[in-house]
Amino acid sequence: MRFFFAACAVLVVVATALMIAFLARAGLAGIGEVGLGSLLTGRTWKPEADVFGGLPLIVGTVVSAVGALVVGALPAVLSAVWVHELSHKNSRRIYRRIMELAAAVPSVVYGWLALTYLVPHALSLAHLIYGEEAHVGGEGLASAAMLLGVMIAPTVHLLSLDALSKIPDDLRLASAALGASPLQTSFRVAVPSAWRGIIVAVFFGFARAAGETMAVQMVIGGARKLPENLFQPTTTISAQVVMDMQNARPGTTASNVLFSMSLVLLLVSVGVVLLTRVLTRTNGSKRKRTA
Repeated sequence: MRFFFAACAVLVVVATALMIAFLARAGLAGIGEVGLGSLLTGRTWKPEADVFGGLPLIVGTVVSAVGALVVGALPAVLSAVWVHELSHKNSRRIYRRIMELAAAVPSVVYGWLALTYLVPHALSLAHLIYGEEAHVGGEGLASAAMLLGVMIAPTVHLLSLDALSKIPDDLRLASAALGASPLQTSFRVAVPSAWRGIIVAVFFGFARAAGETMAVQMVIGGARKLPENLFQPTTTISAQVVMDMQNARPGTTASNVLFSMSLVLLLVSVGVVLLTRVLTRTNGSKRKRTA
């Protein structure tokens, strides 16, 4: 059994390394053919004309993911604090089961619901803000951000609950003994003590939002250009890879550039992980010095 477990561990590591190596090889080939500057700053993405400007894809990915954090991650963390620190134990159990079910819903279901119900309301909101004659629509970054926020909220909520559950009850009892209210204990004792786990939960939600494909493709519009506002269609890296992969023959520039954009998305995810580690280490170091 020990040999079997070791073999499984080696298989996972080797498979991951091979995947990253293949992605890097094809991605670097695409960068060499197009140029890193053109790929990252170009505003036009037209594979049919051999023009590969990936700025609209990058902007769409980052803006929609950041918007998802605002829409979904912050309410998810606050709801986790309420559920674990302020609500009744029975309510806590029921709410957690609901969030587990919500996290298990396929992304395409979220996308279909958003396309059916969210996009028409986003269109009405866009016309309310910019006027009836403005060149705006329901599809765009606003709809994508709201959809992604709803999608990542259950995951961020559950991870935040796990972080809060690891805080010893002795800290809460000590805070109550000093006369602190439950609300004060929640935000001055529990949340600061679980801060590292909450940061991991939020950045995990960001990584999931940045890599989401099918649901975003259904509501973002699929326009390969930089939008002038949040209510104009655009695209993301993952959505555009899905759109163009059918026409990109292996070994061609179009195929290699798709791998290049996938490599950019991978580097964004790696950057999020490294930033999370830096923030949690910094927070832990400050607490040690304070103690």
